[in-house]
Amino acid sequence: MINFVCILLFICLPTLIFAQRANTFVLGSLSTPWRYGGNGIDPKVFNNGKIDTTNSPDYSIEYDRRPGWITPLYFDSGENVSARVLSGGGSITSPDLGFLFNEDLFGMVNQSPTVAFTRKPTPFEPEVNARNVRVVLDFNTPIGVERVRFYPRNTIVQTPTHPFQNDFLRAFELWINPKKTSIVTPDILLVRNVENEDPVVDVKVPPQYVRLLKLKSLANIPFEIDEIEVYGTGFLQRATYLTDIIDLGERATIGPVRWQEEAYGDSAFSSLTARVRTGLDSTPLSYNRVERGVDLNGNPIRTYIDIGPDAFFAMHFLDRGPIFIDEENWSTWRPIGNGQIITAPTPRKYVQFQFDFQGELFRTREMEQFEFDFLSPPLADRVVGEVFPRLMSAEEPATFRYAARLERYRDVDGNELPIYGYDRLEVDTNIKVNEIREVKLDGELIPYLVESVNEEGFVISFPIITHDMAVLEFTFDLPIFRFGTTFTSRVLNSMAPSVPQRVESGNAIDFGPGDDAALSGLAVSIPKPQIGKLVGEISVSSKLITPNQDGINDQIDIYFNILQITESAPVAFEIFDVSGRAVYTVFDSDLGIGPANFTWDGKEGDGNVLLPGIYVWSLRVESDAFDEVHMGTVAVVF
Repeated sequence: MINFVCILLFICLPTLIFAQRANTFVLGSLSTPWRYGGNGIDPKVFNNGKIDTTNSPDYSIEYDRRPGWITPLYFDSGENVSARVLSGGGSITSPDLGFLFNEDLFGMVNQSPTVAFTRKPTPFEPEVNARNVRVVLDFNTPIGVERVRFYPRNTIVQTPTHPFQNDFLRAFELWINPKKTSIVTPDILLVRNVENEDPVVDVKVPPQYVRLLKLKSLANIPFEIDEIEVYGTGFLQRATYLTDIIDLGERATIGPVRWQEEAYGDSAFSSLTARVRTGLDSTPLSYNRVERGVDLNGNPIRTYIDIGPDAFFAMHFLDRGPIFIDEENWSTWRPIGNGQIITAPTPRKYVQFQFDFQGELFRTREMEQFEFDFLSPPLADRVVGEVFPRLMSAEEPATFRYAARLERYRDVDGNELPIYGYDRLEVDTNIKVNEIREVKLDGELIPYLVESVNEEGFVISFPIITHDMAVLEFTFDLPIFRFGTTFTSRVLNSMAPSVPQRVESGNAIDFGPGDDAALSGLAVSIPKPQIGKLVGEISVSSKLITPNQDGINDQIDIYFNILQITESAPVAFEIFDVSGRAVYTVFDSDLGIGPANFTWDGKEGDGNVLLPGIYVWSLRVESDAFDEVHMGTVAVVF
């Protein structure tokens, strides 16, 4: 029988600020269509030396295939996609000739019937080598291809002023590659013809993804190519959508994000993932001026000063420094799931989301309306929580003390910034609690109500808390503590229940002897034989992975415990082949003390399953004093 001691009568403290309800941001509606990114501040992505301000930096998103939805770009049969090499990070080159022929190379993919790539004698160059000349089309993002056609001028399009229809390739090879060329991913020969007699070469391709297409001449016979046409099919393998930088008006608490998605084709072969970052200003980039000087030894030094985009582009280019990601005012990208609270720092005024699609030619994901509720001003500027003790024996009853401290910031004049405050707390426990007791605010008992208790956690409510450095404390009992866990928590205001605010793990209060402030947080571990100074138990569910979608060993589960770090530290779990080449990073992010769980499905970054073989996994934890690395092996078999 569950025994709860609580006081049901509250003293209500209403204020005018409660009159406001949460706002809702919606993207994908009639008023805020996907095409316009949310009617906010244009995205800013620094890529290949340029700043891209589009919502799809690689032009990979389809807006019109299904009204109100976005998908990876889709190509109908018969659509020439060769011009995509001129955008989205693609390129067309001739490694044997260099950049001086760029205009002619671009002419092969821009549907101009008069500009051609030529290897023919001229009065200025009477002897021209035409053998082993390569033309390489790199689409950057793999694209579905079903047909390739190339030809000289005055063939497909009649251009009597350029009668060069007989200057076609007499001998050639056509190669393709779904990835970058390497020892592991060599080019694939599609066709080899040493006795070609057709001015228009038309090659059927079994539908497949192609990143690189390489055409190579084999004979020292002058030739020209007016156009190389590549006919696409199906969805892009990868696609990215960036929202605008969303201005919430002022610092705000952001509630759980939610969206609708559907699988096109078998859902096992596609995915949709989301990331979020938050900022204190309107641009995530840092535009720097170069300051030149000398150190104490007379050696030249350079320093960089962020001056903003307007001043940066107004100054002489020789005085410009590099453009960086603004890590001081913007968070890193953090993963976020459908229905989850963001883990990026909040409250903040600016937020941006990124959605990444992964799939196959005729299997992908479609995304409809995206939305979230937000509350401005926020519930609090910061809520810090911790539990004690943080080391507990397994399979025994357990009692924990919990504390959450409210922090409220001030403006430049020393005035407290407005907040809503909170009157509810949700705590995740993974097992049903026996009792919640001794609920205090700043050391004094207060009335409270246990609103709900279940196997996942509990919710308690209490009079509204709004003052700076207010500490809420209580004790709770578990019937049995089975495994290490983090008691993730959220505070809420009953006037805006759709906008919870995450409780940050940290040092909220001094619980007395044994409470090391440097190790404070919401994580509790089970004593186990320690295998390192920074890492406790490491568990990889299997040494064998068979990623064939049969439900057996399709993925491995990775569990480990971080110990003895005083603040979040870089942690990476990487996969290497036996030569030592990194093939995939399962995760690479900052983690705090406590347990962590991840999975890997045997695929590398582009979504393709790794080749069968033995691979080495590496878990690296970095600290200020030293790095700790643990390694093991896993076999990919199918």
